[in-house]
Amino acid sequence: MDLDLYSQSLLWAFGLSIVFGAIANKANFCTMGAVSDWINIGDHNRMRSWLLAIVTAIIGVGILEYSGSIDLSLTTSNETSNPPYRSANFIWLRHLVGGLMFGIGMTLASGCGNKTLVRLGEGNMKSVVVLTIMGIAAWWMLFSDFGYLVFLQWMLPVSIDFSSQGIPSQDITAVLSGLAGIESSAALGFAIALVVAVPLLIWILRAQDFRTNLELVSAGLVIGMLIVIGWYITTGPGGLELMDELEFMDERPFFTGAQSLTFIGPTGHIAQYLKEGFSAIFLTFGIATVFGVVVGSFLYTLVFRKVRIEWFVSWNDFLMHAIGALLMGIGGVLAMGCTIGQGITGVSTLALGSILTIVAIISGSAATMKYQYYLMMREDD
Repeated sequence: MDLDLYSQSLLWAFGLSIVFGAIANKANFCTMGAVSDWINIGDHNRMRSWLLAIVTAIIGVGILEYSGSIDLSLTTSNETSNPPYRSANFIWLRHLVGGLMFGIGMTLASGCGNKTLVRLGEGNMKSVVVLTIMGIAAWWMLFSDFGYLVFLQWMLPVSIDFSSQGIPSQDITAVLSGLAGIESSAALGFAIALVVAVPLLIWILRAQDFRTNLELVSAGLVIGMLIVIGWYITTGPGGLELMDELEFMDERPFFTGAQSLTFIGPTGHIAQYLKEGFSAIFLTFGIATVFGVVVGSFLYTLVFRKVRIEWFVSWNDFLMHAIGALLMGIGGVLAMGCTIGQGITGVSTLALGSILTIVAIISGSAATMKYQYYLMMREDD
């Protein structure tokens, strides 16, 4: 029996994420680890691998948009991309505050959302606690009034509504075109994607020790391509057909529309899925990606016998991880993504909010590491 289009999209999400989980495990692909290497020992290789994934995603999305193969604005009558990276309403403060919270949180919890899932696949029991707390916090933000009452109601008044200036989107191409008074086009968008990506690529490939590290190079290229494939699945011809099909459904699944890999919001989706008694309506593309990463990491761990059973060494260790998980769940949803969801998937759309978010995440993480080092030095004195 043929699967319906939505089930096919879920299977694609699951399959892509299995590959992601295995590669992230093999190459130790971790943004927090990349920041730590840079801050603590001056090693940029893992950062270069992460940036290579970003560059690959930017160029890949640019090519697909230029060729007309995808439409990132693909919507149903009441839905848009999830998250809405290119929204015309640029709520810059949510990206700044949410990104800082997430950056602090991932450092306290010893890894971001995708790293937590990868470690869970390795047998790390700390990740069960982190994932549970992170998921509950994300659920508060997504399915209750918590996010609006605590954060958005005072952030919205200072947001920048580009639509009031006749600019339909917050991506760099649309904003620059609108401010310059020229017509935006797919060709211009691709040119701007290259202007952003090529200098980064030159810096990435300058380091010979990185160029010869096939593991890190492959991880960056493959993960970037997985993001591009995710966009194609949900916004290419199949995505268009799916949106048409959803328009005529009496009860549509939650969180459909244009999307690719992201991991914080989907942990909240899992909490809602459980709350609703495993209703198929709440089985989202994001939930499939979360389970896929865990399975991919587990399969790699199983094949190469690299199980890493770990538990908290003290109550303070537990407390730091719990606080970190809470900050990641709240901050990740507030910022509309994590180091993957915004850092690669979001940045591939060249949305201003995505760029601001990842700068805030790195800043929050780096500052936290510096403060932890300061406290450690005080204890030694």
